[in-house]
Amino acid sequence: MNHYFSPLDYTGPASEAGSYQPDVQGPGSPGTRDTGFEEAVRLVRNHLRENHSTGLVSAVIHPEIRELMKREILHYLGDAGIVVPGMDQGQLFRKIQEEILYYGPIQGALDDPAVTNIDINSYQYVYLERKGEEEFHPEMGFRDEAHLEVILNKMLMTDGKVLTANEPHIDSLFEKFRICAVLGAGRGGVATEGTCASIRKFSEDTITPAHLVSGGSISSEMDEFFAQVLPWCNAIIAGATNSGKTTTMMAMPLYFSPDTRIITIEDSPEMMLRRRSSYLEYHNIVALQTKDHENREKRFDIARLTKVSLRMRPVKVMIGEVRDSQACRQAHESMNTGHNTYFTIHASSAANAAVRIVQLAGDGYNDEVIAAQLADTVDLILFQQKMGKSRIIAEVAELTGYEGARKPVVRSIFRFEQTGLGPGGDVLGSHRRLAGISDGLAEKLHQAMVAPEFIRRWQS
Repeated sequence: MNHYFSPLDYTGPASEAGSYQPDVQGPGSPGTRDTGFEEAVRLVRNHLRENHSTGLVSAVIHPEIRELMKREILHYLGDAGIVVPGMDQGQLFRKIQEEILYYGPIQGALDDPAVTNIDINSYQYVYLERKGEEEFHPEMGFRDEAHLEVILNKMLMTDGKVLTANEPHIDSLFEKFRICAVLGAGRGGVATEGTCASIRKFSEDTITPAHLVSGGSISSEMDEFFAQVLPWCNAIIAGATNSGKTTTMMAMPLYFSPDTRIITIEDSPEMMLRRRSSYLEYHNIVALQTKDHENREKRFDIARLTKVSLRMRPVKVMIGEVRDSQACRQAHESMNTGHNTYFTIHASSAANAAVRIVQLAGDGYNDEVIAAQLADTVDLILFQQKMGKSRIIAEVAELTGYEGARKPVVRSIFRFEQTGLGPGGDVLGSHRRLAGISDGLAEKLHQAMVAPEFIRRWQS
């Protein structure tokens, strides 16, 4: 059964039940209509559907048409004399346009630059992540599950997608948001307690290395280390979900020369480097994203795109996330063929990341050989954690080898030592340098013609 609810058709529980039939006059007649908010929304939506149906649909995608629809709403409210007790006309206009032209109760959170995540656990329960802290906002709840689906489908519409029983889970990119929407089990989906969603917001501004230093994610000494070493290495950024891996990945190319040829590969576009203010001088960037298809031959996953990228003369290959064996093997192949490669992976420590890449890239029979190859190609592992409100690169380690295939040998170069939490939830502590780089990495830097004084500094 298709559970799609058109934003043109949903009128709220009262009108669906047919129990609320207000005694109102036609548009433009004298007097006022004393209504509830839901009834006011229904009247405005019906007016737009009957007189501006094409504009109402297009307003979801086209900002200029949305502005025309705003003016039409304002005129209609005045002409029809619609009044909602306890709500002034300015507030009524704003709330109605949020409901019809934007995204209802969560519009304020979408507009708030301090909000980084919106988690809709059910139509009633909405949480925000603001400046690293979780906040419960019951006032952002939706009227019912159908209302929530209307808003989510309005966001998914621009990508040509709709939540249905046949497609109960959708990942989509909309404007500056990444949306993961899951249909409720009661409507033919897979979310036990009702339709839910997680919305990740992206800023056009990039977190730069200077921001990482000022925010405490890295130290100034680590910043110098990355500037002098990272461009010549293969590196993995490891950590849990929401630890800041992608943010760190987006800052990495700022350590490279602006003319460096960079290929980015992602499931859904998050890095979008060329759209960001910090990369205005970086013109040699090509972005690739996966494409799903029921025919395996027409499917382009991370592994296949990585293979494609190697034919595009890359200098740096940046892979949004490595989740499966094929992707990990192809990333390893990219490193083996002499391209500096960087990718993120879920792991609980730097050592665990080194174990995971063998598990993913291995075949169960030649794992020791593969581990030896990985030790020769993977140079650095950056392990990132969310501590309190802060996202910290907790360890920078060099992968120097394996004992067998399951026990990596890692050399911790930098490590964060936590001393507590501040009153605002920010982590207290400092980064400490523990060791120098290995002779093997020093030789790689020497072959890359890194200045000898820099190599000696990081060896000591």
